[in-house]
Amino acid sequence: MGDLNSVTAEAMVEKTRVDLTRTFSDMIQTVLALKGGWALVLANKAKEEQAGKKNDYSKLNFGPKSQICVTSGPTNADGTKRTLAQLHVDARKIHRIDKLCHFLLLENEQIAGYLVLTMIQCLQYPDAYTCRRCTRIVHRTLETVAWVDRYTELLGYRLFSVAVKAIISEPKWMVGIEWDMINIIRDIYGRLVLGQYFLPGGQGPGLQQNRIASNPVRFEQAKAVDTPLLGGGILQTPSDFPRRVLMEIGMSQGDIVTLENSLLESRSAKDQKEVLRDLLRVAADKTKGQNGLLERAGKEESLLHQNTRKPDVTALPEKLVTYSMVKKKEEKNVGPDHSDGPWHGNLF
Repeated sequence: MGDLNSVTAEAMVEKTRVDLTRTFSDMIQTVLALKGGWALVLANKAKEEQAGKKNDYSKLNFGPKSQICVTSGPTNADGTKRTLAQLHVDARKIHRIDKLCHFLLLENEQIAGYLVLTMIQCLQYPDAYTCRRCTRIVHRTLETVAWVDRYTELLGYRLFSVAVKAIISEPKWMVGIEWDMINIIRDIYGRLVLGQYFLPGGQGPGLQQNRIASNPVRFEQAKAVDTPLLGGGILQTPSDFPRRVLMEIGMSQGDIVTLENSLLESRSAKDQKEVLRDLLRVAADKTKGQNGLLERAGKEESLLHQNTRKPDVTALPEKLVTYSMVKKKEEKNVGPDHSDGPWHGNLF
């Protein structure tokens, strides 16, 4: 850092590291069609599928509700006009998105290994901007490779342990993105243990796969296993790596069985994330906080303790007392005011 003093040099290094990490996460998002022009292609495709399910193709002629100027004719998901030539271009882009995602995560083990390990490290980097964007990349990774056996230890132990640690340690920098991290835990546990897959981005309910009749230990593979953009696949033979992580943070075998029964009975996204939050709150209460940058969030700002906090607004009293009633009572206690009346005393 040249002639800079040690404090300034350290600040410059940290700022450069943050900017580099944010740029890297944005670049990977663009490559995986989670941001930029390719993301618009997938948004248009989702818009078409939604219109087809509702059998109302008039929706394709309207942009988002927040759009001020309405265009006539076919529109993109962002409200811009869509041409006939763009339909053919989008079809080629979707093919490229599939092939590039397959190349990065399945064709070359060296590229895929370093990429996934880097994403795991970025997920625990103390910067909310980077962490929030890496959660989206992790979902796309799970959709693409969760069904591959050689990824099981990497996803089921290393990635899962990082996500669980991030929640139960409750660092202040993570306030506001806890649900995103819990959704990663849900996505991993569903695909690698319970035989459930989800909509892209870890959204929607857990879509349960049946066990194979001839081999009850294994699950039937999801039909979307080769199409990550439709939800991807699952690990057919359930893994014990996520269970091992839960036992390492103090969960008993009975707690894990209860957790899995709850996740199997209630498959909605909201219910499953609530179940995971309740389980992780118990583990969080057993851990100690840290100081400095990784200082623990207080209970008043912690997501895990949201339901246990006292409400900020107290309950109304049984007898309602209004402001006018209070003023009348004060005037009655003070009595008549004669300050403006004539002076009856002596000056001297």
